[in-house]
Amino acid sequence: MFGADTPLVIDALQMASLAAVATGGAVWLFLRRKSGSSGTTPAAKAGTLEDRVRVLERIATDRSHDLADEIESLRDASAPARKTEEAA
Repeated sequence: MFGADTPLVIDALQMASLAAVATGGAVWLFLRRKSGSSGTTPAAKAGTLEDRVRVLERIATDRSHDLADEIESLRDASAPARKTEEAA
């Protein structure tokens, strides 16, 4: 049933399957790195960057008094939430 070349054929099949798995893994890693590990597209990153730039432009161009009032109102709104977290 098995001939003298059987171990060589089995070794060749093992090496071929190992090469196929290694190639598939390399392709998967390449595509994962190319698309970004976070899974976000460049368009989504650009959108968040645009939002950040808008906020920075607003901070730079707003009058400091109006901006300070808005920051204080945000602090006042989040203060009760912090107090309840600290009490727990």
